[in-house]
Amino acid sequence: MNSLFTLPPADILVGVDGSDNGREAFATAMAIAKEHHCSIRVVGAYSVPVIPRRHAPTISDDRHRSIGRTTQEMLEEHAAEARRAGVDASAQAIEGDAGEVLTEASRYSQLAVVGKRGRNRLASRLLGTVSGDLAARAYCPVLVVPLRNTDTDEQSPAPAGLEASTPTGQRSESDFIHEVIAGIDVDTSAITVADTAARAAELSGHRLVLLSAVPTEASPSGQRRTDDQATAHARHADHLEEVAAEVTRRHTGLAVRRHLPEGSAATVLSEATRTAALVVLGSRGRGGLTSLLLGSVSRSVLNQMAAPVLIVPNTTAQ
Repeated sequence: MNSLFTLPPADILVGVDGSDNGREAFATAMAIAKEHHCSIRVVGAYSVPVIPRRHAPTISDDRHRSIGRTTQEMLEEHAAEARRAGVDASAQAIEGDAGEVLTEASRYSQLAVVGKRGRNRLASRLLGTVSGDLAARAYCPVLVVPLRNTDTDEQSPAPAGLEASTPTGQRSESDFIHEVIAGIDVDTSAITVADTAARAAELSGHRLVLLSAVPTEASPSGQRRTDDQATAHARHADHLEEVAAEVTRRHTGLAVRRHLPEGSAATVLSEATRTAALVVLGSRGRGGLTSLLLGSVSRSVLNQMAAPVLIVPNTTAQ
């Protein structure tokens, strides 16, 4: 597929498909590019429906070319809008699966931006979307942008299981206003995620929150559960301190706070997207099934997100 990309590399890749979600992604990409003097590439994928000869006439070559031209014209309109705003922009329509096209395009970009369907869709449907596929397989960080100001977003319920898993004394959602959250897991990608979130916080002027959720699991006896929970809490706290020390070493002067709530990481982080400026999470690498690549926490947060979520590829697994 490399030969299909005839344009020079761009700083920001944005996937556009003519939908409101694509429009939101484009607006976000253009705002980032304008503020930080970056170039953008507007990419769209198209496909020609396959119709068996016994049911309908074969699609003509003219019709095939027409679909490609229509897609290219739509993308060119977006690129022209960006150029009028002072942003260096190019556009390219490519035939193929949207997830595969954007994944390949991410090789030549520093950031990919895509929109996401509303949260009223079933989780099983959401996992198969272009945003989920790209977030799992991209070669660069992927910013997934929710559609703003919709009835679905304004009235959507809290993530399932939140009340049951949120312990007394946990910070309220309002505590994350104007903050960038790095979801820290006890794995090798934690520093990469934290460093990316720190750079985003510096660029935006927001405070950084290093959040590591301590899982609560049932145990046969109350005493054993208490001991296990204390051990888990200590392990997460020690790891969070190590990550915080490295972040403050790399980003002197950045305001950083640590947050160690108890509960499901997916639930805590999904709820955090209600008020945070940005949530940064990691993926598991690029080999295997999408559901395994993205990881259960990142996948769940993308399904329920109310704020932009940045997925950082695990470069150690590539």
